[in-house]
Amino acid sequence: MSIRDLFDSAGGISRRSFAAGTIATGAALAAITLVGCSSGQSDQQSTSGAPQVVTDSSKIVDALSEYAEADLGVNATQTWSLPLGTVPFHSEGTWAAVMLAPESATHPNTLGVLSLSSGAITTLIEDATQGRGYSFYDVRCSSGVYAWIEIDYATGAWVLLGQGFKNGALSGQAAQLDSGDADWEPSPFTCTGTSVIWQKMPLASGSKSSETSVAYRWNLGDTQGSGIWESTGRFATHPRVAAGILTIAPRVRGSEGTYYGMTALDLADAEPKQVDQLVLPESVRPFEAVYTGSAFAFSIEASYDSRGSLGQMGTFIGREGGPYVYFNREPAAQIMFSGSRVLIKTQSAHYLLDTDAEQYQGVSSADRSIGLGDFPASEGEGSTPLVFATVRDAKGLPASVTARVIQIA
Repeated sequence: MSIRDLFDSAGGISRRSFAAGTIATGAALAAITLVGCSSGQSDQQSTSGAPQVVTDSSKIVDALSEYAEADLGVNATQTWSLPLGTVPFHSEGTWAAVMLAPESATHPNTLGVLSLSSGAITTLIEDATQGRGYSFYDVRCSSGVYAWIEIDYATGAWVLLGQGFKNGALSGQAAQLDSGDADWEPSPFTCTGTSVIWQKMPLASGSKSSETSVAYRWNLGDTQGSGIWESTGRFATHPRVAAGILTIAPRVRGSEGTYYGMTALDLADAEPKQVDQLVLPESVRPFEAVYTGSAFAFSIEASYDSRGSLGQMGTFIGREGGPYVYFNREPAAQIMFSGSRVLIKTQSAHYLLDTDAEQYQGVSSADRSIGLGDFPASEGEGSTPLVFATVRDAKGLPASVTARVIQIA
């Protein structure tokens, strides 16, 4: 029986860090509403599951020991050489948002998109909307919306903006979705369809460190964003969306200690509903998490003594009650999946695990990129993730970025 069969038999759900328009007068959002702070959400948070302290070794499937190393047919279907300093971010669809290296002394960095069909880059935004003191900090796009953060590094002030996007071009005018000062971390965010989802969190060391963190959603055309989930402390992971399911990791069981509950929310409704949750042992903080439709794929960046198997460094695939597939390598980036295949980035390579076939394959980094890093640009679900690496020239100096679209299913 495969691990997917075990998840399904246990009652699993069967449904599966980088202008064409300017900010319109009055386009900044009104006060963000907290539609997610209804009695329904409070009930869901108060009934979080029991912490999963796993001490029974039979509930752990060690992939490196129990899976067979095999050729899973992983290959690069597209390869491009991009200018040095290009950093792509791919959420979904056939375009990846890119942060581009300086084009001139007056443009510290610029924003654009990369076509995943041709490899062509189009510059979309050259100047920060907030003025000369601001630089571009982060960017994402989906098939219908483009979002980015501008920051003033001298003061720590930042703004999050969103704008319509279609077929490689911006549309309409940019709207200011949120903002913060030096006490608030620039929001981790993602794009899906025509929505931007972000997490407003205080800096752990700032004067607002005791403030509640909130996850928000803004839909293109709305006059304001809506709060969809609260955390009594900072969220542990970047928000990730796969097949219409948002995965976040808020603090739960606040009166009992420091617990993180990886939570899967269905985005189909205006007020997202919880479809699954997995609470980690006390003090164990997830590094990354995404919901595959039948289980959480999540990683732990450090080892926690006396916290059971789920307190060990590595990547896990499972849901409350187990079993858990375990990949014993230090995680380095977000997790992506396609069906039963899960793509994991470690410090030295990418690995593809097939939980149905109980096999795995290592995917080598681009030539001359060891030491500089080869990272996934894609997140969520998809059969053709984008990965990128800075590569050296014949003299050993960083020279360009190699971007590859790889087929994993």
